[in-house]
Amino acid sequence: MFRTLTWCAKCLFLYLLVTMLAIKFAWVFVLPVWAVATKAHWTTLNRFVFLLNYFLPIFTASGFLLGLVPFSRLNKALLELAPGLARFMEPDRIPAILLAWVPVSIAFLVRFFTWQSRNASVFGAHNTSGRIARFFGTLNSQTPALLDSRWAQDRFLFSGPMLFLMACALAALLRYTIFGRPAPAVPYPDSNTST
Repeated sequence: MFRTLTWCAKCLFLYLLVTMLAIKFAWVFVLPVWAVATKAHWTTLNRFVFLLNYFLPIFTASGFLLGLVPFSRLNKALLELAPGLARFMEPDRIPAILLAWVPVSIAFLVRFFTWQSRNASVFGAHNTSGRIARFFGTLNSQTPALLDSRWAQDRFLFSGPMLFLMACALAALLRYTIFGRPAPAVPYPDSNTST
């Protein structure tokens, strides 16, 4: 039971970490792309409008690239530097990165299905295309009915972290499939031994 709780805590920690990255440091991911696009004359948008338009695809791509990094080697290096930490590090049967997208996806789906346009009529209250444009569309696809004070919050708290963690999990799964899953830094307890 304790192992399950620590695993869920790792997933929620990853979600909170990605959410803070999305809110505070979005420009770190978007600024290099904007600089290259501006120098190559691919865009004439200012930095803020470019951030709002292309944050989701850039954040998703950076999540995919981060998922390709083998962080298990960092665990091994940490244990070589401080072997006393081995008693605090329990190996996970399923790495938390593979399922960290689940809590944010649940939060996203709740927000996605409970959102209503402030200009919704009785006949068009559940407009799916408007929902998709609101949560995944560019700034140009937003209408006054979709663009409100919570639009950026929905993008940076729900859509961005969900896409980032899904892409990260997909890249980690791809890495595990191609290169095999590394041996855990801390060996699994043998169930056949008795104490």
